[in-house]
This record gives sequence, C-alpha cells and structure tokens, in this order.
Amino acid sequence: MAVCLPCQPAYGWGREGHKLISRIAAARLTEKTKTAIAGLLNEGESIESVASWADEVRSGRPETSTWHYINIPVSRSGDWSRYCPETGCVVTIIGKMERRLADRTLDRGQRREALLFLMHFLSDLHQPLHVGDQGDRGGNDVPTVYRNYAGNLHGLWDTGLIRGYMQTDPGMAERLARRAGAWEYWRTKRGNPDSWAWQSHGISRDVAYPKLPKGKPAQIGEDYARTAKPYVERQLRRAGLRLAAVLNR
Repeated sequence: MAVCLPCQPAYGWGREGHKLISRIAAARLTEKTKTAIAGLLNEGESIESVASWADEVRSGRPETSTWHYINIPVSRSGDWSRYCPETGCVVTIIGKMERRLADRTLDRGQRREALLFLMHFLSDLHQPLHVGDQGDRGGNDVPTVYRNYAGNLHGLWDTGLIRGYMQTDPGMAERLARRAGAWEYWRTKRGNPDSWAWQSHGISRDVAYPKLPKGKPAQIGEDYARTAKPYVERQLRRAGLRLAAVLNR
C-alpha cells in the first residue's frame, strides 16, 4: 500500500536540493563576494541555511507565488513571455532581484531579501517542472507513487528523486559539491535566465513527461529514476555554478 506524504504543495527543489545548490555555489564564490554576503545575512546564517527561505515565507507573501515557476507547454518553443503573468515569473524575477541586490541605495533588509529571493529563484529555474508544463500545473496534477510514497510528478522531481539517489548513492552530494575547475565554471555560467529556462524546458519535454509510466497513479520504478538521474545531477550542478557566477558579478 502506498504511504501518503504530508499534504503540502510542491514549491521547488526540496530542502536537500536547495542546500546542495548553495554548497556548489559556495565553493566558487570569491572572497569579496563571501564578505559582501556575510554583511547581508544575519548572525549564524549561511547561504545553505537560508536557501529555502522563499518557500517558507510563500504562504504569507502571496504576491511571490508566481515567481517560483513559468508553465511553458512542452510543445512550445521560442517565446516564453506569453506564459509569464503580470505578477512576474521565475524568468523575469531573477533579473529584478539581481538589480535590487546590486542597488546600494536600498537598505540592508531590502538587499538581504533580494539576495534570498535571487538564490532561491535561480535554483528553481533549473527544476525542469518549474518550466515545462503539460496542462497539469507543471506535473502537480499528475499522481505518482515512488518507493511506496504517494505524491505527484512535480514533487517527485523536487524532492523524491533526490532523496532516493542519496539513499542509493550516498556520495552524490559530495561529488556534486566539488569545486569546479575554470573550464567547467566558464562553460556553465554562459547564457542567461532565458536560455537556462529553455534547458529546463527541454528536460521536461524529453525526459520528465515522455519517460513517465502509464497509469494513474504512475508507478515510478528504478528505470525512470536511473534515466532521470544524470539530468537531475546536471541541473543541480548548473544551478550552483550559475548562482555563484551571478553572486560574484
């Protein structure tokens, strides 16, 4: 019998994913950047400890709800703007928060908030189902069962797969968090939120949806998990290195 996970909406990479992305970024931050970040964080905080802050405040900040994602149909390409609501979406909010973080006319509290939002939303952009959609709210309406846990496709990519990988591959986090060499860092940080969004969209189109087993709920086996793993790892790694590049800039 499937065990039901706590009933809560899926918000983005789970805590494990956001913390790992922050660890990857931390290894590539310059000393100047580390000092600047320390001046904005509160005592005892690190970029890992605040990585999920934007999810934690979401219920009390409804205006931020649409900032976590953009639902581009997997059949579409070329222009994402029609799918971005007036309230903003994950593609547009990253630049806005980057500009606020860099604006030294704002007070420390405003810039700290911009930092926390920027870190989180840049990470969310790399979760494929925060960009690709098949008329199901980015997989939120697609029930799944994975390792006897009932959930949905969106939550599976947010959290379920990562937790499963960490159980079967306990060295994954350390491997992904290794410091990138100059070539990997330079190659990965190229582009912008627009092009990065289409990378995520391509994974939702080519992997997340078409590889999904038939049936309701979809019974997620290890074949699906193995197929998804290199894409999950790649997106976590990309998110971390790109976050470092944005913060360093």
